[in-house]
Amino acid sequence: MRALLFLLSLTQIPSILCGCQSPPTPPAAIAPPPSADQALPAPGSDAYLSGEVFDQVWVIIRDTHPDPTINHGEWNEKRLQFRERAVAATDPDEFRSVVRDMLETLGESHFAIIPNSVTGTSTAVGGWSGLTLQVLDGAAIVTAVAPDSPCAKAGVATGWRLIESQGDSMEVIIKPFGTPRTSLERLARDQAVEGFIGGRPGMSPDYRFVDANGAEHKVSIMLEDLPGESVKMGNLPPFPARVDWRWLTPQEIAQLGGDPALTGRVGYLHFSVWLAPLSKRIDAALATFRTADAIVMDLRGNPGGLGLMATGVAGHFLPRPTSLGTMRGRDMALDFKTNPRTVDADGNWIGTFDGPLAILMDGHTGSTSEIFAAGLVDLKRAECFGQTSAGAALPATTHNLKNGDVLLHAIGDFRTPSGALVEGSGVAQQIGNAPTRTDYTSSPNPELRDALLWIAIDRVSRSAKEQQ
Repeated sequence: MRALLFLLSLTQIPSILCGCQSPPTPPAAIAPPPSADQALPAPGSDAYLSGEVFDQVWVIIRDTHPDPTINHGEWNEKRLQFRERAVAATDPDEFRSVVRDMLETLGESHFAIIPNSVTGTSTAVGGWSGLTLQVLDGAAIVTAVAPDSPCAKAGVATGWRLIESQGDSMEVIIKPFGTPRTSLERLARDQAVEGFIGGRPGMSPDYRFVDANGAEHKVSIMLEDLPGESVKMGNLPPFPARVDWRWLTPQEIAQLGGDPALTGRVGYLHFSVWLAPLSKRIDAALATFRTADAIVMDLRGNPGGLGLMATGVAGHFLPRPTSLGTMRGRDMALDFKTNPRTVDADGNWIGTFDGPLAILMDGHTGSTSEIFAAGLVDLKRAECFGQTSAGAALPATTHNLKNGDVLLHAIGDFRTPSGALVEGSGVAQQIGNAPTRTDYTSSPNPELRDALLWIAIDRVSRSAKEQQ
């Protein structure tokens, strides 16, 4: 349960924050009274509060959903379909389940109910193993092992297939999803897998893996607290955030099959979420990398954050204000125009970086990360490497509900400069193919390996053009 709550809060972080606190409900958003044939709960009763909160959620969606045609009958029908069940709920968890069922009928990301029990406390409810799993061809495959993490210390390797967690077969959680039709369905499956294998810090779940040679490995992994500083945004729960940046050494490049002479000096930047407290460190890294021959931005596992941060970070790579795409809501249109970052923190001119930019991603890359990647790929300023991203790019905001819960809800849509839609489809690798299980078995970091190969080819091509 802790892992599920953590995933919910992280994957549903708004891609744009329209004010940290809940905006006031407009007069038009007064909920309609129950129909005459509905029994009226006694004021002050749990059922009465459930009815008020349900109506509050229903009205907020009605009045803020980016598609105004939601008011044309279908959403009214959902109210009739779910309200009676919500009022009859016997406890808060059952009530939230009914509301979530209604929100799921929208078929879109960034709609969630965050319980009041976690909105004021850390969401580090899931123990951290350092293991990244993605479902490839119906199997849960280890696609990343964090250095010095519990799973690394336990000897887990990329390319291994997880077949059991605490004695339960992974097929129990994977098979019911079938073949996902959209990236959002795939994301839901991956979240279910993460919740299925999770536990609390201090626990040591038992896992059974199979390597590429068919050998079984029974491993017990001691779960730890999630690494990173605690960061809070608005009325969402706090969660860990971290930044890692460095120069890739010639040895690292060579170990991945790259040629340091062709790739040149490569700057590597990874950060876990797009939030203001990390901005200075991200900018410092990218300012330092002005002398690099190429830059790799690792957005694997980055679920998003503040949407407008993408315009500043993208400004390190584009010399003029340029649109990454447009976000449209019922009453707004926001052009994600980049802000060129041509000076460093001391005001010294550094220009923009015009070398190769590779972006690493996986199925957990979402929201603002997708806006950033999709916009730069659309502009032919970057290339992406890895599994297709989450396809969860809707802008969202939050509302405090009368029972203390928080409603996270989408208020707009996003399209790239060419009009491409990210929601439900994600950002896909354009050069070559995304890594397979064989790639994860043969290389500890196939996404970075492929990025380095592209960087070498791109630099050779640029050099040839300059000599013509």
